[in-house]
Amino acid sequence: MNPHIESEFLPEDHPDRLENSGMSKLFIDRLRFSGFTRLSEFDDMSDAEILRLPNVSRRALRAIREARERLVLPINDR
Repeated sequence: MNPHIESEFLPEDHPDRLENSGMSKLFIDRLRFSGFTRLSEFDDMSDAEILRLPNVSRRALRAIREARERLVLPINDR
């Protein structure tokens, strides 16, 4: 995804938004509280870095990785 596109400019149905990731609302709320809005924000983070975030468990990490694997971005966002 283009890094200059902010989440507020993404359409509601964009697959990179956390709300469209298929993760549970609990995990989404925790990640949003930590300041994340897109799945692609985790691309350059290691598992250890993600686990150091507040309120992120191994279950949440697994959900993030599974959602990221399922993510198929539109061609113009790659």
